[in-house]
Amino acid sequence: MTSTGIDGMTPEEREQWLRDRGVQIETFSDRQKLESLMSNNKQDRPLSIVEQIQRLSLNNRNHDEGIKFVYLPHDTSKKIATIILPQRLVEVLGPAGDIIPTYVKSFFADGKSIDEELFRDQVAKQNLVGGDLDKFAAAVKAKNAEHSKDIEEKKSFPSATLSSSALANATISGSVETFPLVRPSSTNKFQGVYIYLDEVGMLKNLPLNQRASQLAQRCGYHPAPNFYGDVFVGRVASQSLSKGFLHNIDLEKEDVIDTTKEWMVRAPQENVAWQQSLNEVTGKKGELQPSLAGTEGVAVQVNKGSDGSSWSYSWLQNEDEVELTIPLLKNEEEVKKVSKTSVKVTFMHQKISVKYENNTVLDLDLYSKVDVEGCTWTIDKSNLIVTCEKAETGGIWPRLELSA
Repeated sequence: MTSTGIDGMTPEEREQWLRDRGVQIETFSDRQKLESLMSNNKQDRPLSIVEQIQRLSLNNRNHDEGIKFVYLPHDTSKKIATIILPQRLVEVLGPAGDIIPTYVKSFFADGKSIDEELFRDQVAKQNLVGGDLDKFAAAVKAKNAEHSKDIEEKKSFPSATLSSSALANATISGSVETFPLVRPSSTNKFQGVYIYLDEVGMLKNLPLNQRASQLAQRCGYHPAPNFYGDVFVGRVASQSLSKGFLHNIDLEKEDVIDTTKEWMVRAPQENVAWQQSLNEVTGKKGELQPSLAGTEGVAVQVNKGSDGSSWSYSWLQNEDEVELTIPLLKNEEEVKKVSKTSVKVTFMHQKISVKYENNTVLDLDLYSKVDVEGCTWTIDKSNLIVTCEKAETGGIWPRLELSA
């Protein structure tokens, strides 16, 4: 589709074309349809997202038919749960496009106020919406003027000034941001997984969601981004990037909890490949997001365990090998010569085991395979240095261990 073809479309055709390609669009018509469906007093109306979460706390199961996605509460005492995108909602608003943001939007309309001091601090840092504060201010102003039917009035906010009250008014009915854990591509059958979060959760002083951050880290984001408050995780699919419309498909809690699921194992490398492709298109060299752990001479420090028998190590990597540095003496002031005879290192294709004085120091399942014949170790003062050649050279690992 050429730009000329896009320009020649009607507004309805252009909207559908964008939806088919994953662009999030919520129209006034969509909101009317949703409000009409959810305000129905009949018993057979679908549950709202708030009602579903309330039922979870009462241990009631939702028997609605629809597409499954995941509720990821920040409170670790609450269970991660599979919930439902009601089929009737899909029929009303879909089937094309990602409908989850429209459905979960009301959950984030929690009535919590924006912290004025925190807001001013973030404005000073230009930290809102990717740092493009002027653009976001214009969007907020336009949204606040949405009740007006005068199109020219909506276009009159190119240099709007953002205030906390304007932001609060714009997000009073809920505001959803999507974060890509992995984007649709040919290597994952054009299936993407996204986090859906409160767009102003940080400004509301909502608590950190460590579960969501850990999930993003498993997908290759280093350092892990911060998420605030409860979030949702869903999946979308398309026939290809240019053919077939984007639509929601099932994602269950097991898909989020089980770190051996294929989508999660492949996500780090797919995210790196996506960013490298973007760099080629934009001409930006050397920018990689997610950041690549252990590269550019910056070691990753890892602490294993929390009791008296805990050990720590650091590691580096390049495209051909990984290197681990393991302190064998816990007490830095301890004066003791480390003998090679007291160290035993076992190399396997995807595992490293280290023992010192018959005590297990490390037992690591590696992210990918190594060439056992190309693995060596040596003693440097009180540190054990382990070097492993990657079985497949020319690639960067998103992490050292198979499971983050």
